[in-house]
Amino acid sequence: MITELLLTFPNTKTAITAERTLLAAELHVTVRPMPEALSAQCGIVLCLPAGELETGTAALAAVGIEVSAIYQLRDGELRPL
Repeated sequence: MITELLLTFPNTKTAITAERTLLAAELHVTVRPMPEALSAQCGIVLCLPAGELETGTAALAAVGIEVSAIYQLRDGELRPL
């Protein structure tokens, strides 16, 4: 079962703006350091419960924020969504 999704962004400024947008939409977003396996991008990722992905991506798209990639965290393993 997928319980958590990690959203990546091209830079830290975009990730912080995305976090504010998701919090304003009253979603359960948390900030975490970028996992080593994904270290090619900015230094943080945003985590969302799987059930909030559609609402979250819609909120980000409404303000022009593009997510670089989305990964699922399942049993401790990251997999592209």
